[in-house]
Amino acid sequence: MTLFPLMECCELLAIDPKTLHRWREQSMMSLSVHPTDGRRKCLTGEQVHQLAVLHGRLLPPDEVGHSEDLLQTPLPRTLEKPLHLSSEVIQEKIAPLVLLEENDLSQKLSSLEALVIAQQQHLAFLTQALLLEREGRKDQHLSLGEVSAHPMADLEISRSRHEKLTPNVPTPQDGPRPLHPAELRARFLVLPPLIEYSASGTYVVISSQEGEIPLIPESPEWFEWFRTLSSFRFVGKEGCFGACRGYNRRPTRLWHAHRTIHQHQYVRYLGLSEHLTIAHLEAMAATLQAYV
Repeated sequence: MTLFPLMECCELLAIDPKTLHRWREQSMMSLSVHPTDGRRKCLTGEQVHQLAVLHGRLLPPDEVGHSEDLLQTPLPRTLEKPLHLSSEVIQEKIAPLVLLEENDLSQKLSSLEALVIAQQQHLAFLTQALLLEREGRKDQHLSLGEVSAHPMADLEISRSRHEKLTPNVPTPQDGPRPLHPAELRARFLVLPPLIEYSASGTYVVISSQEGEIPLIPESPEWFEWFRTLSSFRFVGKEGCFGACRGYNRRPTRLWHAHRTIHQHQYVRYLGLSEHLTIAHLEAMAATLQAYV
């Protein structure tokens, strides 16, 4: 008698171990102990052949050829009509499982129905309590309206309640209010001139005191205007920065660009007044923008 370990049986039948275990329980097959290793459980060749016939599995001829009993032993009488007996086995073994599953589902369905009924009852109770509370508030408002027969008395009561709840706020006096020191400083604050790239594709010069200044970039008036400044702001296509003139006891012709990025002050040498062309300003804006 040839014995096949369970893993080899799974490979012969092309199934997983769980399916083999279920098929073996349905057919009520007992396991055999391996002759050399008592820890390994096996099935006989007849049992493997029987499972293959019951479940329509085709055994590999090269693997089954090693089993002398599997091919030479005739099928038992119980397997002469495999299709008829397979249906009987299925009816006998699976029907109780189906009944158990149906009973379990019916129990779960009945418990869910009971839970839904309890939730509906609880919702109806809450709705009734809410309606009763609204009716009580309505009756209370009506009783207060019936008691107050004198409207002037009600007006005095409401006025006194309002005076108690309202804090004493001084009435505004005639004339403008005094300005805060920060507002006073803002009125006299003069921002440096701004050179900005506009949406029309041109550069405009804006002064906080004079408004827009008609200057043509890189013209003689442009460089002469820089000689009259101590600082200015630039907002171009590549970035922005502020610039201030260098001081050595008095203003010099040197300009420095500065910008604060991530709480760090970056200062770069910008050049002389005659070097402040649009291309040079855009290049410096791009250099400082790279630190962002």
